[in-house]
Amino acid sequence: MSLLQFKLFFIGYQKIKSQLGKKIGKAMKKIKNLKLIQGIKTVLSLASINLILAFIGLEVVSLAFYYSQEKQLFYTNKKTISQVREELEKTGARLGKDINDESILERLHPFFGYVLKPGIFTQEESGIKVNNYGLLSKYDYPFIKSNRNQFVIGIFGGSVAGDLAVNSVFNQAIENEGFVKYLKQVPKLKNKEIIILSFASGGYKQPQQLLMLSYFISIGQEFDLVINIDGFNEVALSHHNNQQGIELSFPSIQHILPLTQLANGDLSVMVAIVKISELKNNLSTSINKLESCKLALCYSWRSLQVKGLVDRYQTELIKYDEQIARNSSKIKIDGSNSLVYLNKMSEVLEDKAAFEKVTENWYKSSLTMSQILAQRDILYLHFIQPNQYYSTERVYSPEEKIFIIEDHSYAVGVRKGYPVLLSKINRLREAKVNIFNTVKIFDGEKEIVYRDACCHYNMIGQRILEKYIANSIKTIMDKKDIN
Repeated sequence: MSLLQFKLFFIGYQKIKSQLGKKIGKAMKKIKNLKLIQGIKTVLSLASINLILAFIGLEVVSLAFYYSQEKQLFYTNKKTISQVREELEKTGARLGKDINDESILERLHPFFGYVLKPGIFTQEESGIKVNNYGLLSKYDYPFIKSNRNQFVIGIFGGSVAGDLAVNSVFNQAIENEGFVKYLKQVPKLKNKEIIILSFASGGYKQPQQLLMLSYFISIGQEFDLVINIDGFNEVALSHHNNQQGIELSFPSIQHILPLTQLANGDLSVMVAIVKISELKNNLSTSINKLESCKLALCYSWRSLQVKGLVDRYQTELIKYDEQIARNSSKIKIDGSNSLVYLNKMSEVLEDKAAFEKVTENWYKSSLTMSQILAQRDILYLHFIQPNQYYSTERVYSPEEKIFIIEDHSYAVGVRKGYPVLLSKINRLREAKVNIFNTVKIFDGEKEIVYRDACCHYNMIGQRILEKYIANSIKTIMDKKDIN
């Protein structure tokens, strides 16, 4: 081999070696990358398995915790959310999905004391809305009959009366049952087009019903029958008025005072209401998320969130109530520091004197309503509502006892005031007022009839009251031979 050939061979060898080295390097790099990828896959697989096992473990723990609390399996329980909401009813936190949540739902009214803010709520299914007078109804007022077959029933009172009126309209529109169905069983109403009009609202008490009846008659509202359901607010809320030194016949101080302070530009009240409203919105959102949970782990986590928000909400409510109580003492009888006149009493009355005054006003108000309507040939029926703080023979189950709070702020007024109020029934009957005492209508019912710690009824209780009222209407109409 010549020198030239050797050089050419060496150069070729070097090129081949270089190319081979590159190929080997690339191959080794691919092998390393492959091992890295496989290693990563292995790590990810192990991590995924561990996460799945951890999730299963947490779900099992959550299931065990739920079972220890509720004595039933999470997946088979269909009442979880209703129980959560019922518990929240005891705090006064209204978290229903139907009504739009706003910070200030009420407005001062020159004649009625206060009403709902017009336009804040419309229910498409039934047509119920907050109408032109701030009352929940399908119609604006005055409602004028479009034909002679229409039978107009006006319902007056507080929230219990309002529940009956609104539920009647809703059930008639959606399910074709409930109060209107019971009324149709009254022979003289069988073929009538029954129109239910609500003039009731939360916290209303006499003489608000009397004043509203007089006002609406004066502007042309037609009635065939007027139902007044009351008693509870008169004694429970008037007791609060007395404690604050506010005239007993004035609207509920719990409702009117915060609005008065807002009208006076009390920014501290506004700030407190905004804070409570924000918490309420967050609480409602959290409960909605809780309702959508399909796993026990989700439920446990959301439950902790709800509990924390409930605790904060209750704390803010207590602060707010204390603030309202402090501010109420600053209101002067001459109205010099308030745009809204609140008549303060010279002294807080003893309970006996206070309840006698309250029930005498209640008696005269109902009597006057009956007389106004009798002059116009309009039937009037007055019902004293049942509640859990006036003792009867009803036996409460452990599940229902959660709706009885012994030191509830309403309990004192009811326990001391109801006996005085009931003692005036005979006087009203002697004056030819159609008055009915319904305090014992739940005594024979074994199922739960209450839905909160105030005074409101669930669907079972509502149906019992509706049937009783419908039967009472039949009895009176039969006696009076009304066509």
